[in-house]
Amino acid sequence: MKIIRSLLLIIVFISLSLTIAPSKSFAWSCAESDAPKQLFKKHDFVYIAKAMETSYEESAGMNPKSRTTFEVKSTLKGTSSDKVTIVTTAGSEFTEGTDYLVYAYQTTKKNYLYKYEAGEIATDTWCGGTKPLSLASYDLEAIDEYKKMTNMVYFIIIPIVAAAVIVTVFLLLKRKGKLGRR
Repeated sequence: MKIIRSLLLIIVFISLSLTIAPSKSFAWSCAESDAPKQLFKKHDFVYIAKAMETSYEESAGMNPKSRTTFEVKSTLKGTSSDKVTIVTTAGSEFTEGTDYLVYAYQTTKKNYLYKYEAGEIATDTWCGGTKPLSLASYDLEAIDEYKKMTNMVYFIIIPIVAAAVIVTVFLLLKRKGKLGRR
């Protein structure tokens, strides 16, 4: 009787554990990816570029480090260059001959832990915003709007600050009597 009761409890426990849904999932998800404006602000480089050639490092791990050379068509942020080589891991792949919107960053020992090498530029393609150009119209519109707004702020704030400095200097000189006397 005790054996039947024990088996019944085990069956009930297993059944319940299989039917109760977990409250939190730890799967890799890009559901909370940054908006294009935040991606643009947080990355060192943003390019429109064509993937030309990809090479992979020999690796015993699941995701080998890859290097893709891009022909840069337009530099939206960062240093301009005709070609740039970008490293990535996590199973990311670029199709040669395809144009991409590439969000990239300068690697450091703190932000790139996978076989860090000084001077590399990296991208996180799965959740880092990098995507085929054919899917990037929303990003490009948001980046263009952000850049226009930023430029407008500079064109308004700098003249206002300059005018305030000139008026302040003028008033200080007039107050001390150095202006208008000969």
